[in-house]
Amino acid sequence: MKERTKFVLAAALVMGLCGTSFGHAPPGELYFAVQFPDNLVPTMDGDLSDWDVVPIDPYTIRNDRLYSPVADIQPVGRGEIDVSDINIRHLIGWNDNANKLYYMTEVFDNVHNLDRENPSAFWQDDAWEVEVNPDHTPTEEHNLEGEPANNFSYKWAVPPVEGAYQFYRPVRALEWFVDGSDFITFGWGYDGEQFGESTYYYELAITPIISMPNDESATPEQAVIFDLAEDEIIHTSVTVGDFDEPCTECALESYQGFWTMSPESCCTATNDVLLDQLLPEMESATAVEDVSWGQIKAAQ
Repeated sequence: MKERTKFVLAAALVMGLCGTSFGHAPPGELYFAVQFPDNLVPTMDGDLSDWDVVPIDPYTIRNDRLYSPVADIQPVGRGEIDVSDINIRHLIGWNDNANKLYYMTEVFDNVHNLDRENPSAFWQDDAWEVEVNPDHTPTEEHNLEGEPANNFSYKWAVPPVEGAYQFYRPVRALEWFVDGSDFITFGWGYDGEQFGESTYYYELAITPIISMPNDESATPEQAVIFDLAEDEIIHTSVTVGDFDEPCTECALESYQGFWTMSPESCCTATNDVLLDQLLPEMESATAVEDVSWGQIKAAQ
């Protein structure tokens, strides 16, 4: 534990002194991705119970660390969320053998809005967005014209509208880069009123990509995969968009709220996230658990 603490302190010091070289925001802040042993890897099905093994600290990301960075949407300070309107919890994890990143978000919302007429216009409804840039390229170098894609956006709006629920940027039309592929697995669920006061649950597993051609001819073989490793720091951010009223000609002011881990608005990964070492309590669980949570749920 002492070695882990020393590393975290050293990493924070380096980031504070060399923020421009990493291009991260907010400067000097570090988030943590819990390392899942193989038999505790969560199943992406919208049931968050298999995340219960994760300690609250230092992994849970709550309202106090979220920004409303677009003044036209909601000009309030960091963490100034009205929990009667929306209440958000994030967790991030990873697994070495699968080389996967895992995300979960729990969102209480007084109104779950889903009324877009254009199935592709997910930005007109409540949406969940995950940004990933594993080699922490600065924002100003993300997805430059004529260059390979290097910041990847995974956007979701559920329930599906005419089958549409998954949306990707910057490359949008790759048959191999979709939910259910080797690169992406998504799950969701909810409690309460589906389109009223409810709590929605989102889960996502991805294979992290450093770069790939930014066009519709890209192939899986052209995707440069990032090798996840303990104590590595990556860039990733999570955003929740909140609509309470329907809109067809939507503007920024149409949002009720737009809450993100990043102070730089949406659509870019800026947060420093440490791929943590395997916790002793998680490691000891592997010795006594013959069946994973995922296997248990699959058998039900």
